[in-house]
Amino acid sequence: MENRELQKMVKGCLRGNSSSQKKLYDHFSGDMFKVCLMYAKDYDQANDLLQEGFIRVFQNLHKYDSHGRLGGWIRRVIVNICIDHYRSDKWSRNRMGLEYSTEIAVELSDEFNPEKIYERDDFLSIIKGLPDGYSTILNLYFLEDMRHGEIAEKLGISVGTSKSQLFKAKKYLKKLLVENFSQEQLKLYEGFSREVV
Repeated sequence: MENRELQKMVKGCLRGNSSSQKKLYDHFSGDMFKVCLMYAKDYDQANDLLQEGFIRVFQNLHKYDSHGRLGGWIRRVIVNICIDHYRSDKWSRNRMGLEYSTEIAVELSDEFNPEKIYERDDFLSIIKGLPDGYSTILNLYFLEDMRHGEIAEKLGISVGTSKSQLFKAKKYLKKLLVENFSQEQLKLYEGFSREVV
């Protein structure tokens, strides 16, 4: 869709035009639903986050700077809704999932990047097997490209905790991969040494 058409939709939304709101929603909801799935426990929760996110999009559309990408701005709003939901869902309870540590006989390579291992849909299914806290940290760091300072601010934790939890989350994810894939399969992916135990 051309930028002019998007700007026309935005202007209609700002006037409260329901047809423009529907067009904007229809245009972006598919991609934003995928974002919500990365943070939600299931499809129903992702749908709830999407609806809540678009309510906030329409409430705050007047803050959108028309020089930036509309899709990027909407994604930030949606991710913030997901983070707000995560934080309100008892950070301390979810943090227990982050603190959980399982020793595995695999050294974590600095180059290990979970997003590069799988196509996005495969990565989503693996992420769903992680505790909430782990998946949130991995999503924010790898998919949203946030640095530890931003993650700490968003989640209300220290930078040191963010770094520690990302390390633990990557280690736990690697454990899942080692448990679910053969040596031969793992050798095909980046970040794994030849001697995975």
